[in-house]
Amino acid sequence: MRQDQKVEDTAADGLAALLDAGPDAVVTLVAGGTRLAAHRAVLAARSPVFADTFRRFSLEATGGRVAVSGVEGPVLRQLLAYLYTLQAPRVPGTAQQLLAAADKFGLPGLRAQCEQQLAADLSVETAAATAVLAISNSYVSLRQATIDFIKAHSALVMATRGWSEAWRSHPNVMDELTSLLSKLTVETR
Repeated sequence: MRQDQKVEDTAADGLAALLDAGPDAVVTLVAGGTRLAAHRAVLAARSPVFADTFRRFSLEATGGRVAVSGVEGPVLRQLLAYLYTLQAPRVPGTAQQLLAAADKFGLPGLRAQCEQQLAADLSVETAAATAVLAISNSYVSLRQATIDFIKAHSALVMATRGWSEAWRSHPNVMDELTSLLSKLTVETR
């Protein structure tokens, strides 16, 4: 038997076991008006935060419902899709929210994929806001991609409304960004 066939068979067996897990295996995730059914085993296996939640709290007391705060319904749906597939959904305009959800639920793989999506989607208009996000949250690879982008397009980026808004609303972060930009400029000379 081929190695890739073994992996597929193992994954299929693991997922097939969920079919016979019984009614206690299913939970309902609730975020606002969104309600999504999911398997406890999948959530616990993929996310240390869900695993801890299931260990500490009795789902019987909540009727099998888990309230998910700080995550909007559409983002929860994407998060759940990731937990089952390990592929970050590409839904325009939601990578930042999905990145925050990845942090909240301890999903480094999703975090990396979201950082890659945000880096790939950088534009002159979004560079300042993305830099603030990356620096504020210590997203190292996104920070580096954003700095590289801003260096390559500095005059255009610094002429945007986003740049001036970032200075107005996040002066400390922008000070750090300026320091990083000038440090890189000095190092490359």
